[in-house]
Amino acid sequence: MRLSWYETSKLCTALRKHVLRVDLCVFIDEEKAFADENYLNSTIKSILTAAIIKGLDIIGILTPKNPSIGIKAVQMAKQQQMDLVVVPGQTYICSEGMELYIYNMQQPLKPGLAFADACRTAHSYNGFVVASNITKRQAQILDKLQGSDSAPDAVEIFNSKIGGYRDLNIDYPKFVSSGATSATDLETTDVFTLLDRKTAEEMNLILPEEGVNFVPKYLKPKPGGLSNGKSIL
Repeated sequence: MRLSWYETSKLCTALRKHVLRVDLCVFIDEEKAFADENYLNSTIKSILTAAIIKGLDIIGILTPKNPSIGIKAVQMAKQQQMDLVVVPGQTYICSEGMELYIYNMQQPLKPGLAFADACRTAHSYNGFVVASNITKRQAQILDKLQGSDSAPDAVEIFNSKIGGYRDLNIDYPKFVSSGATSATDLETTDVFTLLDRKTAEEMNLILPEEGVNFVPKYLKPKPGGLSNGKSIL
């Protein structure tokens, strides 16, 4: 029995799964979303669908105060068997006014922390921290903190929603983001970061080999029937 075209294609090296399309900054307004569970579920599903249409491999879902909506998005992507890795996160304003995106936290960070304390606390819970809207002066602070637990893991140098490229002469991983606030925003904004899989794994944004052997639902065997992934010739 011959292998299907899809099974054959999996024996080849897929470039998209080694160089990943990443957008870590997609916002969901929790004030509106929490008010109606159906609205929230619909919003999450439409954003995840838009991410797949856009060809993203990793998407960061951000809310202002609590990562729970992002965590819900993670669960939905798994339940729907989507070919997409979702990273839950929250935005955070430090006592000095610096803005952070903090990912992979199960609980929100205590408000009002200083920049260094916020980074250090997030790292103690295996969080991933991106500093955004960095000024030249703030960049000098980051340069001095580099390599310590008090430093962010990366910086955002461009956000399509806000505009304004940040020309930061510091040695940090750099991301560009859509800043999308809706599925339409996400689908029509042609902004994402290309990230090597190995780097994404080191950042704990994706698990080793995650998504490499993904099989779409329509190609999976149906109970009591012939496998859609096999040729009958």
